[in-house]
Amino acid sequence: MLRSLVATVIGVLMLSAMIASAGAGAFEDALDAFNAADYAQAYAIWWRLAKEGDAKAQASLGFMYYSGKGVRRDDEQSLYWFRRAADAGQPTAQFFLGMQYFQGRGVTRDLAAAYSWCDIALSNGYSQSLSCRDAVGLKMTADDQRRAAELTAEFFRTHEFRN
Repeated sequence: MLRSLVATVIGVLMLSAMIASAGAGAFEDALDAFNAADYAQAYAIWWRLAKEGDAKAQASLGFMYYSGKGVRRDDEQSLYWFRRAADAGQPTAQFFLGMQYFQGRGVTRDLAAAYSWCDIALSNGYSQSLSCRDAVGLKMTADDQRRAAELTAEFFRTHEFRN
């Protein structure tokens, strides 16, 4: 029940963030379709945009696979799309990667990676990731904390952006 509640809250937060940041055009058309439960239309638009490198569309596909909205829930596909978007600087995707590592969905549970991704999302302005980062932090060992700091530093050393 708690997982279901967390997933629902996360989904609402993600879509709210996307609505707030969406501009006119194809992404917004897909978001409108998604909100109207026309998942096939949303998927078709976001798939095209994601293949063209649109990080918000990649994160949106990741969420569809993460939640099972309009597609079969597939943790490997959600990881694939979240990782592409996260590497491009999309903070919602960074947050969801953290959640997947924390929950062990599609990956071996890794508290250092979970903390790192949530911290990266927070650094990129995604304030909702604070609760994820802090929840993970409560469960970490000193070795996890060291590895998380190394992972975060490596990410920012190799990625020259901040949203």
